[in-house]
Amino acid sequence: MQLRSIYGISILLFLLTGLLISGTFCRQNTATSPLAKADVLVNAADLAASFDSNEVFSDSLYLYKVLSVRGMIKKILEKQSGNYVISLGDLLPGKPVVDCHLDSIYNRQVLYLKNGDSVTIRGTCAGRLLNVILIQCIIEK
Repeated sequence: MQLRSIYGISILLFLLTGLLISGTFCRQNTATSPLAKADVLVNAADLAASFDSNEVFSDSLYLYKVLSVRGMIKKILEKQSGNYVISLGDLLPGKPVVDCHLDSIYNRQVLYLKNGDSVTIRGTCAGRLLNVILIQCIIEK
């Protein structure tokens, strides 16, 4: 009976130690929060043109950094999940675009913005797929 309690206590200690270790190493990285001060202030057209001309160089300048991007709203898209994506760029078709995925604080809210408005959005640059992508974005103005 005493041997069983020793095994139970040791298993419990191993589980608690494992949880503490996993909690230490598996924490989310909050260093790239969009509420942090912007590393770079850039125009949306200039940012998209930079990625079009030399993506590798632009990655070295902007990737995983907090950017404050100013531009005209080309399109506002509300996903089924309630998240919003705002596309910034020239209103002319075929021009490069910056897609800003708004933070969850804007979920299922009525945005006071419309196409053609000038806006400044702060977010973390995640690189380029078809368009330049900013994630965890907040609306500055």
